[in-house]
Amino acid sequence: MTLAEGLPGATRDVRVIRTADGVELYFPALRAPEVAVPLAVFGVIAAAIPAVAIIALVPAAVSSASTLLSAALLAGFALPFVAFGGIFVAVAIYMMANALHVRVSASTIDTARLVFGVVVKRRRLGRDEIVAVQPEIPARYQSLFSSLPSYQLVARDRHARRVVVAETLRGDAVMERVKALIENPAVPVIEGTPTS
Repeated sequence: MTLAEGLPGATRDVRVIRTADGVELYFPALRAPEVAVPLAVFGVIAAAIPAVAIIALVPAAVSSASTLLSAALLAGFALPFVAFGGIFVAVAIYMMANALHVRVSASTIDTARLVFGVVVKRRRLGRDEIVAVQPEIPARYQSLFSSLPSYQLVARDRHARRVVVAETLRGDAVMERVKALIENPAVPVIEGTPTS
């Protein structure tokens, strides 16, 4: 069972597992395809149109010096669009491939960011270091096709460092429930619903 059962809009976004000393939250890869796929499509289109224009001018560009110069100027103008399109595709791939694993106990919060299943970043915060757990609405996870906002929760410590402890939480109800779990891991996940 997941935390999201009975709460709208969060079926694939977070898995909650009760542990002996707290709770584990797992935000799996492929949890926001409605955001990443349109971004990738935009990136492909943004890269393909200028690339086709450059390819179409290459045969004509070698016929004379003036056409070579015009093709070089056009390519200089169009190549940044190809690069930006590639960047959009890379961001979309990252959005689809990244996962977040959070272990919350009475004494610490441990996070691990995974990309393609490989841990790329680990963070640990002691409970005594945490000043606040605050919700944010990041633009990168908002969908034009959903009326629910998508939240992330950020733990801030005394040194003003930020650690993302939850993300892609769709709607206020899910965000508040996960925030309560992080602030107090002894809180029941969903009354009357087992977790796994």
